[in-house]
Amino acid sequence: MLPSIITKLFGWAVALFYDVERTGPGLVPGPVLVTPNHPNMGVDALVVFHTGGRQTRWLGKAPLFEQAFVGAFFRGLGGLPVYRKEDYPDRMHLNEGTFDAAIEALMSGDAVLIHPEGKSHSAPRMSPLRTGAARIALQAEERSGWTLDLKVQPVGLTYERKPFFRGRAVAAYGEPIAVAPYRERYSRDDREAARALTQDIRQGLFAVTLQMETTEDRELVDFAERIWAREKGGARPRERQKLSERLPRMRTFARAYARLRSEDPEKAEELRAHVRRYRRMVTALGVREADVPRRYRPGAVAIYAVDQLATLLLVLPGAMFGAAFWAVPSLFIRIGVGRFRTNDDQLATYKLAIGFLVFPLWLGMICAGLFFTMGLTPAVVVSILAPMLGLAAVAWGVRQAAVREDVRVFLRAWRRPGTRHRLGDLRASLVRDFEEVAVRWSGGDLPGT
Repeated sequence: MLPSIITKLFGWAVALFYDVERTGPGLVPGPVLVTPNHPNMGVDALVVFHTGGRQTRWLGKAPLFEQAFVGAFFRGLGGLPVYRKEDYPDRMHLNEGTFDAAIEALMSGDAVLIHPEGKSHSAPRMSPLRTGAARIALQAEERSGWTLDLKVQPVGLTYERKPFFRGRAVAAYGEPIAVAPYRERYSRDDREAARALTQDIRQGLFAVTLQMETTEDRELVDFAERIWAREKGGARPRERQKLSERLPRMRTFARAYARLRSEDPEKAEELRAHVRRYRRMVTALGVREADVPRRYRPGAVAIYAVDQLATLLLVLPGAMFGAAFWAVPSLFIRIGVGRFRTNDDQLATYKLAIGFLVFPLWLGMICAGLFFTMGLTPAVVVSILAPMLGLAAVAWGVRQAAVREDVRVFLRAWRRPGTRHRLGDLRASLVRDFEEVAVRWSGGDLPGT
Protein backbone atom coordinates (compact mmCIF):
# COMPACT_ATOMS: atom_id res chain seq x y z
CA MET A 1 0.00 0.00 0.00
CA LEU A 2 2.93 2.37 0.59
CA PRO A 3 3.59 3.15 -3.11
CA SER A 4 -0.14 3.78 -3.58
CA ILE A 5 -0.24 6.25 -0.67
CA ILE A 6 2.93 8.00 -1.82
CA THR A 7 1.59 8.18 -5.37
CA LYS A 8 -1.60 9.88 -4.18
CA LEU A 9 0.38 12.34 -2.06
CA PHE A 10 2.68 13.22 -4.95
CA GLY A 11 -0.32 13.49 -7.25
CA TRP A 12 -1.77 16.06 -4.87
CA ALA A 13 1.60 17.85 -4.75
CA VAL A 14 1.95 18.06 -8.54
CA ALA A 15 -1.64 19.36 -8.78
CA LEU A 16 -0.66 22.10 -6.34
CA PHE A 17 2.54 22.93 -8.21
CA TYR A 18 0.80 22.99 -11.61
CA ASP A 19 -2.69 23.62 -12.88
CA VAL A 20 -3.11 20.04 -14.17
CA GLU A 21 -5.69 19.03 -16.78
CA ARG A 22 -6.55 15.82 -18.58
CA THR A 23 -8.03 15.16 -22.02
CA GLY A 24 -9.27 11.71 -22.93
CA PRO A 25 -10.62 8.98 -20.65
CA GLY A 26 -7.38 8.19 -18.82
CA LEU A 27 -5.63 4.82 -18.74
CA VAL A 28 -7.49 1.83 -20.13
CA PRO A 29 -8.26 -1.10 -17.79
CA GLY A 30 -6.23 -4.29 -17.82
CA PRO A 31 -2.51 -4.62 -18.59
CA VAL A 32 -1.24 -1.46 -20.23
CA LEU A 33 2.20 -0.11 -21.06
CA VAL A 34 2.02 3.68 -20.75
CA THR A 35 4.34 5.56 -23.13
CA PRO A 36 4.35 9.34 -22.53
CA ASN A 37 6.71 11.84 -24.10
CA HIS A 38 9.37 13.15 -21.73
CA PRO A 39 9.70 16.95 -21.47
CA ASN A 40 9.85 17.32 -17.65
CA MET A 41 11.97 14.63 -15.97
CA GLY A 42 10.26 12.98 -12.95
CA VAL A 43 7.25 15.28 -13.05
CA ASP A 44 6.05 13.57 -16.24
CA ALA A 45 5.37 10.35 -14.35
CA LEU A 46 3.65 12.24 -11.54
CA VAL A 47 1.27 13.95 -13.96
CA VAL A 48 0.32 10.53 -15.37
CA PHE A 49 -0.07 9.13 -11.83
CA HIS A 50 -2.38 12.00 -10.96
CA THR A 51 -4.51 11.92 -14.13
CA GLY A 52 -4.41 8.28 -15.24
CA GLY A 53 -6.97 6.95 -12.80
CA ARG A 54 -5.02 3.89 -11.64
CA GLN A 55 -1.80 2.80 -9.91
CA THR A 56 1.21 2.74 -12.27
CA ARG A 57 4.76 1.39 -12.01
CA TRP A 58 7.46 3.61 -13.50
CA LEU A 59 10.75 2.88 -15.30
CA GLY A 60 13.29 5.71 -15.04
CA LYS A 61 16.98 6.22 -15.66
CA ALA A 62 19.17 4.69 -12.95
CA PRO A 63 21.17 7.83 -11.94
CA LEU A 64 17.98 9.39 -10.56
CA PHE A 65 17.57 6.53 -8.10
CA GLU A 66 21.01 7.23 -6.61
CA GLN A 67 20.40 10.91 -5.77
CA ALA A 68 19.62 11.84 -2.18
CA PHE A 69 16.22 13.51 -2.44
CA VAL A 70 15.04 12.47 -5.89
CA GLY A 71 16.17 8.85 -5.49
CA ALA A 72 14.20 8.30 -2.29
CA PHE A 73 11.22 9.89 -3.97
CA PHE A 74 11.33 7.51 -6.97
CA ARG A 75 12.02 4.41 -4.88
CA GLY A 76 9.02 5.27 -2.72
CA LEU A 77 6.89 5.34 -5.85
CA GLY A 78 7.90 1.77 -6.67
CA GLY A 79 10.04 2.83 -9.62
CA LEU A 80 12.36 0.51 -11.56
CA PRO A 81 15.83 1.76 -12.63
CA VAL A 82 16.89 1.55 -16.27
CA TYR A 83 20.64 1.46 -16.93
CA ARG A 84 21.49 3.40 -20.07
CA LYS A 85 24.75 2.90 -21.94
CA GLU A 86 25.69 6.59 -21.66
CA ASP A 87 25.31 6.42 -17.85
CA TYR A 88 26.54 2.95 -16.88
CA PRO A 89 28.16 1.08 -19.77
CA ASP A 90 29.30 -1.64 -17.34
CA ARG A 91 25.84 -2.21 -15.83
CA MET A 92 23.71 -2.72 -18.92
CA HIS A 93 23.16 -6.37 -17.94
CA LEU A 94 21.11 -5.18 -14.95
CA ASN A 95 18.36 -4.09 -17.33
CA GLU A 96 17.38 -7.74 -17.77
CA GLY A 97 16.09 -7.76 -14.20
CA THR A 98 14.32 -4.45 -14.66
CA PHE A 99 12.66 -5.56 -17.89
CA ASP A 100 11.66 -8.89 -16.33
CA ALA A 101 10.05 -7.04 -13.41
CA ALA A 102 8.14 -4.81 -15.83
CA ILE A 103 6.99 -7.81 -17.88
CA GLU A 104 5.83 -9.63 -14.74
CA ALA A 105 3.88 -6.55 -13.66
CA LEU A 106 2.16 -6.40 -17.05
CA MET A 107 1.37 -10.12 -16.93
CA SER A 108 -0.27 -9.47 -13.55
CA GLY A 109 -2.59 -6.92 -15.16
CA ASP A 110 -0.76 -3.82 -13.93
CA ALA A 111 -0.01 -0.51 -15.64
CA VAL A 112 3.69 0.16 -16.32
CA LEU A 113 5.08 3.49 -17.48
CA ILE A 114 8.18 3.87 -19.64
CA HIS A 115 9.43 6.87 -21.59
CA PRO A 116 10.27 5.62 -25.10
CA GLU A 117 12.41 8.70 -25.80
CA GLY A 118 14.80 7.44 -23.12
CA LYS A 119 15.72 10.88 -21.80
CA SER A 120 14.12 14.07 -20.59
CA HIS A 121 14.65 17.24 -22.64
CA SER A 122 13.24 20.70 -23.37
CA ALA A 123 13.39 20.53 -27.16
CA PRO A 124 10.15 21.53 -28.91
CA ARG A 125 10.12 18.20 -30.77
CA MET A 126 10.30 14.60 -29.56
CA SER A 127 13.60 12.75 -29.68
CA PRO A 128 13.86 9.53 -31.72
CA LEU A 129 12.16 6.70 -29.84
CA ARG A 130 14.05 3.70 -28.54
CA THR A 131 12.67 0.21 -28.97
CA GLY A 132 12.73 -0.78 -25.29
CA ALA A 133 9.01 -0.11 -24.74
CA ALA A 134 8.04 -2.16 -27.79
CA ARG A 135 10.32 -5.05 -26.77
CA ILE A 136 8.81 -5.16 -23.27
CA ALA A 137 5.28 -5.18 -24.70
CA LEU A 138 6.02 -7.90 -27.26
CA GLN A 139 7.85 -10.12 -24.76
CA ALA A 140 5.01 -9.78 -22.26
CA GLU A 141 2.52 -10.98 -24.88
CA GLU A 142 4.82 -13.78 -26.02
CA ARG A 143 5.29 -15.11 -22.47
CA SER A 144 1.52 -15.04 -22.02
CA GLY A 145 0.91 -17.05 -25.18
CA TRP A 146 -0.43 -13.94 -26.94
CA THR A 147 -3.58 -14.01 -24.78
CA LEU A 148 -2.68 -11.14 -22.43
CA ASP A 149 -4.65 -8.50 -24.39
CA LEU A 150 -1.92 -5.97 -23.59
CA LYS A 151 -2.33 -2.40 -24.77
CA VAL A 152 0.28 0.30 -25.34
CA GLN A 153 -1.18 3.73 -24.59
CA PRO A 154 0.57 6.93 -25.74
CA VAL A 155 0.14 9.95 -23.47
CA GLY A 156 1.00 13.45 -24.67
CA LEU A 157 2.33 15.78 -21.97
CA THR A 158 2.35 19.51 -22.66
CA TYR A 159 3.50 22.22 -20.24
CA GLU A 160 3.26 25.97 -20.08
CA ARG A 161 5.91 27.73 -17.92
CA LYS A 162 7.02 24.29 -16.76
CA PRO A 163 9.92 25.33 -14.45
CA PHE A 164 7.65 27.61 -12.45
CA PHE A 165 5.17 27.20 -9.64
CA ARG A 166 1.55 27.37 -10.89
CA GLY A 167 2.50 26.71 -14.48
CA ARG A 168 0.15 24.52 -16.51
CA ALA A 169 0.22 20.88 -17.52
CA VAL A 170 -2.04 18.80 -19.77
CA ALA A 171 -2.04 15.02 -20.10
CA ALA A 172 -3.70 13.96 -23.38
CA TYR A 173 -4.53 10.23 -23.40
CA GLY A 174 -4.28 8.75 -26.87
CA GLU A 175 -5.78 5.69 -28.54
CA PRO A 176 -4.40 2.43 -27.08
CA ILE A 177 -2.47 0.16 -29.41
CA ALA A 178 -3.19 -3.58 -29.18
CA VAL A 179 0.00 -5.67 -29.11
CA ALA A 180 -1.42 -9.09 -30.09
CA PRO A 181 -1.79 -8.18 -33.81
CA TYR A 182 2.03 -7.99 -34.04
CA ARG A 183 2.28 -11.73 -33.32
CA GLU A 184 2.90 -12.83 -36.92
CA ARG A 185 5.58 -10.21 -37.54
CA TYR A 186 7.19 -11.07 -34.19
CA SER A 187 7.36 -14.77 -35.11
CA ARG A 188 9.10 -13.88 -38.40
CA ASP A 189 11.48 -11.20 -37.06
CA ASP A 190 11.26 -9.93 -33.47
CA ARG A 191 13.42 -6.87 -34.24
CA GLU A 192 11.29 -5.81 -37.19
CA ALA A 193 8.16 -6.20 -35.03
CA ALA A 194 9.72 -4.01 -32.33
CA ARG A 195 10.57 -1.35 -34.90
CA ALA A 196 7.04 -1.46 -36.31
CA LEU A 197 5.42 -1.13 -32.89
CA THR A 198 7.84 1.68 -31.99
CA GLN A 199 6.81 3.54 -35.14
CA ASP A 200 3.14 3.13 -34.25
CA ILE A 201 3.84 4.44 -30.74
CA ARG A 202 5.55 7.44 -32.30
CA GLN A 203 2.55 8.13 -34.53
CA GLY A 204 0.29 7.82 -31.51
CA LEU A 205 2.37 10.37 -29.63
CA PHE A 206 2.38 12.74 -32.59
CA ALA A 207 -1.43 12.76 -32.42
CA VAL A 208 -1.47 13.98 -28.79
CA THR A 209 1.61 16.22 -28.60
CA LEU A 210 2.68 19.57 -29.98
CA GLN A 211 5.62 19.08 -32.35
CA MET A 212 7.72 22.01 -33.57
CA GLU A 213 11.13 22.31 -35.17
CA THR A 214 12.43 25.24 -33.10
CA THR A 215 11.58 27.12 -29.93
CA GLU A 216 10.85 30.19 -32.05
CA ASP A 217 8.28 28.18 -34.01
CA ARG A 218 6.68 27.04 -30.75
CA GLU A 219 6.41 30.65 -29.56
CA LEU A 220 4.90 31.71 -32.88
CA VAL A 221 2.27 28.97 -32.75
CA ASP A 222 1.43 29.84 -29.14
CA PHE A 223 1.09 33.49 -30.11
CA ALA A 224 -1.02 32.71 -33.19
CA GLU A 225 -3.53 30.67 -31.21
CA ARG A 226 -3.84 33.29 -28.47
CA ILE A 227 -4.69 36.20 -30.70
CA TRP A 228 -6.82 34.06 -33.05
CA ALA A 229 -8.99 32.92 -30.12
CA ARG A 230 -9.40 36.51 -28.89
CA GLU A 231 -10.22 37.96 -32.29
CA LYS A 232 -12.72 35.18 -33.12
CA GLY A 233 -14.52 35.41 -29.79
CA GLY A 234 -13.26 32.09 -28.45
CA ALA A 235 -11.78 33.93 -25.48
CA ARG A 236 -12.14 37.38 -23.99
CA PRO A 237 -9.21 39.82 -24.07
CA ARG A 238 -6.86 39.13 -21.16
CA GLU A 239 -8.68 35.86 -20.39
CA ARG A 240 -6.38 33.06 -19.27
CA GLN A 241 -7.74 30.09 -21.17
CA LYS A 242 -7.25 26.51 -20.11
CA LEU A 243 -4.32 24.92 -21.90
CA SER A 244 -6.44 21.86 -22.75
CA GLU A 245 -8.83 24.10 -24.73
CA ARG A 246 -5.97 25.70 -26.65
CA LEU A 247 -4.05 22.55 -27.59
CA PRO A 248 -6.25 21.29 -30.48
CA ARG A 249 -5.93 24.66 -32.22
CA MET A 250 -2.21 24.86 -31.45
CA ARG A 251 -1.68 21.42 -33.03
CA THR A 252 -3.54 22.56 -36.13
CA PHE A 253 -1.43 25.71 -36.35
CA ALA A 254 1.74 23.67 -35.76
CA ARG A 255 1.00 21.21 -38.60
CA ALA A 256 0.09 24.02 -40.95
CA TYR A 257 3.12 26.12 -40.10
CA ALA A 258 5.48 23.15 -40.48
CA ARG A 259 4.19 22.58 -44.03
CA LEU A 260 4.35 26.30 -44.79
CA ARG A 261 8.02 26.45 -43.72
CA SER A 262 8.81 23.45 -45.86
CA GLU A 263 6.89 24.39 -49.01
CA ASP A 264 6.79 28.20 -48.95
CA PRO A 265 9.67 29.50 -46.79
CA GLU A 266 9.28 33.06 -48.09
CA LYS A 267 5.67 33.22 -46.90
CA ALA A 268 6.74 31.75 -43.56
CA GLU A 269 9.42 34.42 -43.11
CA GLU A 270 6.93 37.15 -44.05
CA LEU A 271 4.55 35.86 -41.38
CA ARG A 272 7.32 35.79 -38.77
CA ALA A 273 8.24 39.39 -39.65
CA HIS A 274 4.64 40.52 -39.07
CA VAL A 275 4.60 38.72 -35.73
CA ARG A 276 7.87 40.38 -34.67
CA ARG A 277 6.42 43.79 -35.52
CA TYR A 278 3.33 43.13 -33.43
CA ARG A 279 5.44 41.88 -30.52
CA ARG A 280 7.60 44.99 -30.60
CA MET A 281 4.50 47.15 -30.28
CA VAL A 282 3.13 44.95 -27.50
CA THR A 283 6.44 45.02 -25.62
CA ALA A 284 6.26 48.80 -25.58
CA LEU A 285 3.13 48.40 -23.47
CA GLY A 286 4.83 45.96 -21.10
CA VAL A 287 2.46 43.11 -21.89
CA ARG A 288 3.34 39.43 -21.51
CA GLU A 289 0.08 38.06 -22.91
CA ALA A 290 -0.09 39.44 -26.45
CA ASP A 291 -3.70 40.59 -26.53
CA VAL A 292 -4.37 44.25 -25.82
CA PRO A 293 -8.14 45.01 -26.06
CA ARG A 294 -9.27 47.50 -28.70
CA ARG A 295 -11.37 49.36 -26.12
CA TYR A 296 -12.22 49.27 -22.44
CA ARG A 297 -15.87 49.65 -21.39
CA PRO A 298 -16.05 51.85 -18.26
CA GLY A 299 -18.71 49.69 -16.63
CA ALA A 300 -16.76 46.48 -17.16
CA VAL A 301 -13.56 48.10 -15.86
CA ALA A 302 -15.36 49.30 -12.71
CA ILE A 303 -16.89 45.88 -12.02
CA TYR A 304 -13.53 44.19 -12.56
CA ALA A 305 -11.76 46.64 -10.22
CA VAL A 306 -14.30 46.25 -7.39
CA ASP A 307 -14.43 42.46 -7.70
CA GLN A 308 -10.66 41.95 -7.75
CA LEU A 309 -9.96 44.48 -5.01
CA ALA A 310 -12.60 42.98 -2.72
CA THR A 311 -11.29 39.45 -3.26
CA LEU A 312 -7.66 40.44 -2.67
CA LEU A 313 -8.51 42.36 0.51
CA LEU A 314 -10.67 39.52 1.83
CA VAL A 315 -7.97 36.88 1.35
CA LEU A 316 -5.04 39.13 2.33
CA PRO A 317 -4.93 38.47 6.13
CA GLY A 318 -4.90 34.69 5.70
CA ALA A 319 -2.46 34.92 2.80
CA MET A 320 -0.06 37.03 4.86
CA PHE A 321 -0.11 34.50 7.71
CA GLY A 322 0.32 31.61 5.29
CA ALA A 323 3.22 33.31 3.48
CA ALA A 324 4.95 34.09 6.80
CA PHE A 325 4.44 30.57 8.17
CA TRP A 326 5.86 28.86 5.07
CA ALA A 327 8.60 31.42 4.30
CA VAL A 328 11.43 29.37 5.82
CA PRO A 329 10.81 26.09 3.92
CA SER A 330 10.16 28.08 0.73
CA LEU A 331 13.54 29.78 1.12
CA PHE A 332 15.18 26.43 1.83
CA ILE A 333 13.78 25.01 -1.42
CA ARG A 334 15.12 27.94 -3.45
CA ILE A 335 18.55 27.51 -1.86
CA GLY A 336 18.45 23.73 -2.25
CA VAL A 337 17.48 23.80 -5.92
CA GLY A 338 20.15 26.43 -6.55
CA ARG A 339 22.82 23.95 -5.40
CA PHE A 340 22.01 21.60 -8.28
CA ARG A 341 23.02 22.23 -11.88
CA THR A 342 19.62 21.82 -13.46
CA ASN A 343 18.04 22.36 -16.86
CA ASP A 344 14.50 23.58 -17.46
CA ASP A 345 13.26 19.99 -17.74
CA GLN A 346 14.70 19.17 -14.29
CA LEU A 347 13.79 22.17 -12.14
CA ALA A 348 10.22 21.19 -11.32
CA THR A 349 11.26 17.66 -10.29
CA TYR A 350 13.87 18.96 -7.82
CA LYS A 351 11.46 21.55 -6.42
CA LEU A 352 8.79 18.92 -5.85
CA ALA A 353 11.15 16.33 -4.39
CA ILE A 354 12.73 18.75 -1.92
CA GLY A 355 9.41 20.39 -1.09
CA PHE A 356 7.80 17.04 -0.36
CA LEU A 357 10.41 16.53 2.36
CA VAL A 358 10.82 20.08 3.66
CA PHE A 359 7.21 21.26 4.00
CA PRO A 360 5.93 18.32 6.11
CA LEU A 361 9.12 18.39 8.19
CA TRP A 362 8.65 22.10 8.93
CA LEU A 363 4.98 21.66 9.85
CA GLY A 364 5.86 18.69 12.06
CA MET A 365 8.58 20.65 13.90
CA ILE A 366 6.27 23.61 14.55
CA CYS A 367 3.41 21.42 15.75
CA ALA A 368 5.73 19.38 17.95
CA GLY A 369 7.05 22.58 19.54
CA LEU A 370 3.51 23.81 20.17
CA PHE A 371 2.49 20.45 21.63
CA PHE A 372 5.32 20.40 24.17
CA THR A 373 5.00 24.07 25.13
CA MET A 374 1.28 24.85 24.83
CA GLY A 375 -0.54 21.53 24.61
CA LEU A 376 -2.44 19.46 22.09
CA THR A 377 -5.12 21.93 21.00
CA PRO A 378 -2.80 24.64 19.55
CA ALA A 379 -0.78 21.96 17.74
CA VAL A 380 -3.91 20.46 16.14
CA VAL A 381 -5.28 23.90 15.17
CA VAL A 382 -2.02 24.92 13.48
CA SER A 383 -1.69 21.55 11.72
CA ILE A 384 -5.13 22.15 10.13
CA LEU A 385 -4.97 25.90 9.49
CA ALA A 386 -1.38 26.23 8.23
CA PRO A 387 -1.88 24.21 5.01
CA MET A 388 -5.17 26.01 4.31
CA LEU A 389 -3.58 29.42 4.80
CA GLY A 390 -0.63 28.35 2.65
CA LEU A 391 -3.07 27.59 -0.17
CA ALA A 392 -4.65 31.00 0.44
CA ALA A 393 -1.22 32.59 0.02
CA VAL A 394 -0.71 30.71 -3.24
CA ALA A 395 -4.12 31.76 -4.59
CA TRP A 396 -3.56 35.37 -3.52
CA GLY A 397 -0.14 35.47 -5.19
CA VAL A 398 -1.47 34.11 -8.48
CA ARG A 399 -4.41 36.51 -8.51
CA GLN A 400 -2.45 39.62 -7.57
CA ALA A 401 0.15 38.89 -10.28
CA ALA A 402 -2.63 38.65 -12.90
CA VAL A 403 -4.31 41.82 -11.63
CA ARG A 404 -1.04 43.75 -11.65
CA GLU A 405 -0.46 42.83 -15.28
CA ASP A 406 -4.03 43.74 -16.23
CA VAL A 407 -3.70 47.12 -14.50
CA ARG A 408 -0.37 47.81 -16.20
CA VAL A 409 -1.84 47.02 -19.60
CA PHE A 410 -4.90 49.20 -18.92
CA LEU A 411 -2.89 52.24 -17.80
CA ARG A 412 -0.42 52.11 -20.67
CA ALA A 413 -3.06 51.39 -23.30
CA TRP A 414 -5.31 54.15 -21.94
CA ARG A 415 -2.48 56.67 -22.25
CA ARG A 416 -1.67 55.50 -25.81
CA PRO A 417 -5.01 54.97 -27.60
CA GLY A 418 -3.37 55.29 -31.03
CA THR A 419 -1.06 52.36 -30.32
CA ARG A 420 -4.00 50.34 -29.03
CA HIS A 421 -5.97 50.85 -32.24
CA ARG A 422 -2.95 50.12 -34.45
CA LEU A 423 -2.43 46.90 -32.51
CA GLY A 424 -6.05 45.97 -33.10
CA ASP A 425 -5.75 46.51 -36.85
CA LEU A 426 -2.49 44.57 -37.04
CA ARG A 427 -3.96 41.78 -34.93
CA ALA A 428 -6.97 41.47 -37.25
CA SER A 429 -4.62 41.27 -40.25
CA LEU A 430 -2.49 38.61 -38.55
CA VAL A 431 -5.53 36.55 -37.66
CA ARG A 432 -6.61 36.51 -41.31
CA ASP A 433 -3.11 35.35 -42.29
CA PHE A 434 -3.07 32.66 -39.59
CA GLU A 435 -6.48 31.37 -40.56
CA GLU A 436 -5.54 31.22 -44.24
CA VAL A 437 -2.36 29.31 -43.44
CA ALA A 438 -4.15 26.91 -41.08
CA VAL A 439 -6.99 26.10 -43.47
CA ARG A 440 -4.76 25.79 -46.54
CA TRP A 441 -1.87 23.85 -45.05
CA SER A 442 -3.50 21.72 -42.35
CA GLY A 443 -6.18 20.26 -44.61
CA GLY A 444 -9.18 21.40 -42.54
CA ASP A 445 -10.79 24.07 -40.41
CA LEU A 446 -9.47 25.14 -37.06
CA PRO A 447 -11.09 23.41 -34.05
CA GLY A 448 -13.78 25.66 -32.62
CA THR A 449 -14.61 27.44 -35.89
